[in-house]
Amino acid sequence: VEVGDGFEPVGISILGNSIFSNDGLGIDLDGDGITPNDGPGDADTGPNNLQNFPVISSANTGRRATTIKGTLESTLNATFIIQFFKNPIGAKDEGRTFAGEKVVSDTDGDGVVSFTFKPAKKVQAGMFVTATATDQATGDTSEFSAPKKVR
Repeated sequence: VEVGDGFEPVGISILGNSIFSNDGLGIDLDGDGITPNDGPGDADTGPNNLQNFPVISSANTGRRATTIKGTLESTLNATFIIQFFKNPIGAKDEGRTFAGEKVVSDTDGDGVVSFTFKPAKKVQAGMFVTATATDQATGDTSEFSAPKKVR
């Protein structure tokens, strides 16, 4: 899904979709490849205001559950829908199977939100998980996070 590439639409929400087997990124803001995150505050402009993507720090499966942890550095004092996806081995920055979502808020006003998410169904070790962030107020959805291997 390409958002932009020569123009700057905003408020494009991409939620709960199955996006995979693409030549490029699953979601590409401005059609130029991965758009780097620019830290807390995220006050830049561009397609979907160049919404920062979540960074997944760990994804671990135990006997009964999978736990995904990470952070999102973005707009100050905002609320976001973080959506999680599971992908087979070797998948790129895409989201094949929707695994659930978590709503998080920047309650400290510093633009940094930490999250922990446990999907309803366990994710098999060896698979990969990705995530997107959508600003609830603007509807802007990020590109997919880098994939994280489930341990």
